[in-house]
Amino acid sequence: MAPSCKGRATYHHGDLAAALVRVTLEIVDEVGVRGFSVAEAARRTRVSPGAPYRHFADRDALLAAAALEVSRRLRAIYLEAVATVESPQERLATMAGSVVRAAARFRGGYELLYAPGVRTAHPDVVASKREFVDLLLPSAFEVVPGEHGAAVALLEALQALARGYATLLLDGVFGDPDEVVEDVAARATRSARALVAGYSTAPTDD
Repeated sequence: MAPSCKGRATYHHGDLAAALVRVTLEIVDEVGVRGFSVAEAARRTRVSPGAPYRHFADRDALLAAAALEVSRRLRAIYLEAVATVESPQERLATMAGSVVRAAARFRGGYELLYAPGVRTAHPDVVASKREFVDLLLPSAFEVVPGEHGAAVALLEALQALARGYATLLLDGVFGDPDEVVEDVAARATRSARALVAGYSTAPTDD
């Protein structure tokens, strides 16, 4: 149940911004990006309708901050998943499963990463996505050493594959996302593994 709007909450400096990002993700998960309003975010955080604008210039800026938070969490999920993985092929394949798990965890927040007006218009979001790709580049260059174009093409194909599985999961194609997420993550990883093998010119550990 949403917090009551009776009374006003008091926040220390910076706490309101974090609270607004948190409720933004909740609202987007419930009603989608189009249904999101700054007024509802203010109501749920129990502040005046104008208070969010002391931290965010407009609606898109608040949505971008929420997207940035999801991007950071996706990066953390991936880094945790590959912490003990040595093979560059497997590090790349693991990305697909990580994206599926992130999509299941954040739902509307994951879709927010690709929302018009957010995915390209806000430099911080663009930079965060670029940083995630940069995490994958060294592994791609190991898989196809000396072939920059092929390495970039591999990453593009991997991102398309991961996004596809994540979208199908959220659309309910495989069943209830909460129930099938691990199965779908495993499928995505297997498919990514096969994709990487098709590009690979480097020796594997097999």
